[in-house]
Amino acid sequence: MITGFTAILKPSLVLENKGNVARDHLASERTYLAYVRTSLACSGAGVALLRMFTLTNDTVSHEGIIGERLGKVLGATMILLGLGILILGVIRYFMTQSALVHGYFPVARNSMIAVALILGSLVGILFGVLVMESRG
Repeated sequence: MITGFTAILKPSLVLENKGNVARDHLASERTYLAYVRTSLACSGAGVALLRMFTLTNDTVSHEGIIGERLGKVLGATMILLGLGILILGVIRYFMTQSALVHGYFPVARNSMIAVALILGSLVGILFGVLVMESRG
């Protein structure tokens, strides 16, 4: 099983440019860079959440302790999600490169749905925490 996984990640250094090979591989690189951008955005949002809840709860008395704890958990989760998206992008890049060499293209429906659901739920939780904090 491990040899199959490492075979997927084995990059081809030189490809014969027949038909759309160069265009397809350059598009794959652009897609990888989009994963990197998304990863950086999620990690940056996590750091911002950590700082936001720390700064806002420094000025508030003991009433903001729940928000601070949730903010730390949400911030750390966003940072870990950013790392997960980066790892997903690396794996996806090498899988796509290997697949294009063999003449097919793997569709990424499940991973995209999972990332969208996780991000959507985190945004919903953050919205709920912010609404609760503004009421309290």
